Amino acid sequence: MPRRAMLRSAAVAGTAATLSLVPATASAAPNRWTPEELKDRKRVLEAGFTEAEADCWLLVVRATAAFFALPELHPLAKPEVVTAVHVIQDKLMMRPAYRKYRAANP
Repeated sequence: MPRRAMLRSAAVAGTAATLSLVPATASAAPNRWTPEELKDRKRVLEAGFTEAEADCWLLVVRATAAFFALPELHPLAKPEVVTAVHVIQDKLMMRPAYRKYRAANP
């Protein structure tokens, strides 16, 4: 496996592991969303996200912003994190479409 693929896999796995710790506090998160986050949350709910998926979406946004606020250690870290975040966003965006597909094809 190429080094970049391993790093990308590790970034996705690390993000997934971090997000697996969040659900215990996710129920309190909606009370702490900023006005801009609430606008984004409304957009993804209108796209078919569940409440939990919308919370996950915003937590990924916050985690990404927090990462980019850290001091840069290596110039290639940013593009790799962008790729990892897009993988998570793609997986979240796929969920409403897949639910609709399954409902139409029982």
